[in-house]
Amino acid sequence: MISRRTASTGAAIPGQAVLLAFATFAFISATNILTPLLPAVRDDFGVSIATAGFIVGSFGMARLIVDLPAGFLAERVGHRRLSVIAIVMLVGSSLVGWLAGDVEALIAARIGSGAAVGILATVALTALAATASNATRGRVMSLFHVANNVGIATYPLVGGLVGTVAGWRSTFLISAVLAVIAGAILLALLPRIDFSHAGNRGGRDDETRILRGRPRAIAFAATNLGVVANMIHRHGVRNTILPLYAASALGLGGVSIATAIALMATTGLIVATPGGMLGDRIGRRRVIVAGLTAIAAGDLAFLLTHDLASFLIVAAVIGLGDFFTSSQTALLSEIVPASQRTRALSTYRFSADLGAMIGPIILAATMDALSAEAAIVLAALILGTAAVVAHVFVPARVDATSPVPATI
Repeated sequence: MISRRTASTGAAIPGQAVLLAFATFAFISATNILTPLLPAVRDDFGVSIATAGFIVGSFGMARLIVDLPAGFLAERVGHRRLSVIAIVMLVGSSLVGWLAGDVEALIAARIGSGAAVGILATVALTALAATASNATRGRVMSLFHVANNVGIATYPLVGGLVGTVAGWRSTFLISAVLAVIAGAILLALLPRIDFSHAGNRGGRDDETRILRGRPRAIAFAATNLGVVANMIHRHGVRNTILPLYAASALGLGGVSIATAIALMATTGLIVATPGGMLGDRIGRRRVIVAGLTAIAAGDLAFLLTHDLASFLIVAAVIGLGDFFTSSQTALLSEIVPASQRTRALSTYRFSADLGAMIGPIILAATMDALSAEAAIVLAALILGTAAVVAHVFVPARVDATSPVPATI
């Protein structure tokens, strides 16, 4: 297997990991390619705003429901067999959405797609962890976050352009085609990946990082709290509160607000892999604590902005705080034996989707009752609390460094 080398360390990113990231980018198309065309869907079916919101929300709800069971199912029936089921489900749901004659069928299609993507995301994360060594896991896991975020940034634009030309139903056909492509890649790769691989020479688990019993449970809870906190910020602050705050307090228009959100996403993508490499070098816990603290400080900095220029500067800086996300997945995959890695990473998926669901609700309610400033401060407090919890309750020994493996 030809691997990509990283100039700084001589360690390698396996070619399998790059293909897994591409497959992830492909099936992520189902996540929100339809979102910009929601007004057209509403007009076609004549549904209320609440129903239109449920069409969007049903996808995330289904994904949240399957996140934890996906880990157990993968270990029971096998990663490849479960992937086959998920791909068939995703293609079938996409075709149901394309042919939907009423809103009930459309909601069923979104639920089926959400469940399938939830399963595939867990399998892809676990497969990435299995292809990495202990010394490269951070940068390898960063590929999932890069693929996911590029897909989230790209597919609404694709959906908007294609939908304008061919109608909203065409987006389901695109998702079906991309699901087939993702399936072909996954089904070719998964039989060649050893999911019992520990990421160490000789295939043995790294006992210096594995936790057991109460320490593991506490570390899991502390790390996943950070995942929830980050997603509360990402979906509650970035996608909900900041646009409202920028419009009401700063008088910014839609283009300016969209530019700031895009800038945050872009700078986040730039630092994703270097952040994973940093975690490989200095330890996961240190990077996670620093990242959560940096984003909390960035949220508070938005309260000091007074015009478009300062708003964009803070947006760019806060995007840089995304450097820690791959260290969360790497840590969760390393503190358990390789045989339990899938279940460990399914908790990450559950925590991420939980934060994405409750973030807009909690912070919007705070803004409604108090103010946008109060909602931003609350988000910063949640992030800061998660940083303290991670520092106190994740044992220092998970930051033990491993020797860089010989170049492949």
